[in-house]
Amino acid sequence: MKTASVLRLDPDLLAGIEEPRASQALHACQAQVLELPQGPWQVDPKRLDRSGFGLLVLSGILCRRVAQSECYGAELIGPGDLMRPWDQLGEWSSIPTESSWLVLQPTRLAILDHGFARRASPFPEIASELLRRGLLRSRYLVILVAIISQRRIDTRLTMLFWHLADRFGKLRGEWVEIPVPLTHATLAELVAARRPSVTTALSRLSAEGILRRSDSGWLLRGTVPPELLQLSETHAPVETNGASARTVSAFS
Repeated sequence: MKTASVLRLDPDLLAGIEEPRASQALHACQAQVLELPQGPWQVDPKRLDRSGFGLLVLSGILCRRVAQSECYGAELIGPGDLMRPWDQLGEWSSIPTESSWLVLQPTRLAILDHGFARRASPFPEIASELLRRGLLRSRYLVILVAIISQRRIDTRLTMLFWHLADRFGKLRGEWVEIPVPLTHATLAELVAARRPSVTTALSRLSAEGILRRSDSGWLLRGTVPPELLQLSETHAPVETNGASARTVSAFS
């Protein structure tokens, strides 16, 4: 594995750190980088130092799948997200589940182990930002719960794609490009629906000019439908690293 300056690859971690401390942090905060090819990923705890903060996604997108009996749930994890895949609920959980990982795009992970935590300790702003990243994942999961609570599958899918636009989207004229290669099967797990129902709903959204495939993923028409805004109690825009303020959904 290669070693790299985490703060150069993720400069948002430098927020609030001024010179000369910023230069010192850039030099000190080195970490090993793990590269994952596209496809299933089997987490090998023996290869990873499980101390410290965990794994920081530098680039790429992963899907974490959770199975309970014959039912599946899923979440997407992308650049800036912090994760600890070795932390499991264990056999003590009243509802046993199994989890697996799928790399949707070639991914680079920074291993923020005990050594990194020690080197970053003179810069508490970094730990604060990493804590914020971890809490953001819980917020994303709550958004997914709100999405799958909707009755109609096409509504769930439209809300999901606007959520993904906030996270990963790029404006392309009147469309928002979401460069995530999501199959119908993965979308079905994300919105808690059966794949045939998702395929039917996607065909309907395509016919209505709301959603269509692209070479890199999906294209979403760049205006949130008014009927979806009415489903939310708050319409206030939120800060996003995605496409722009135009694509910030009311479900954040």
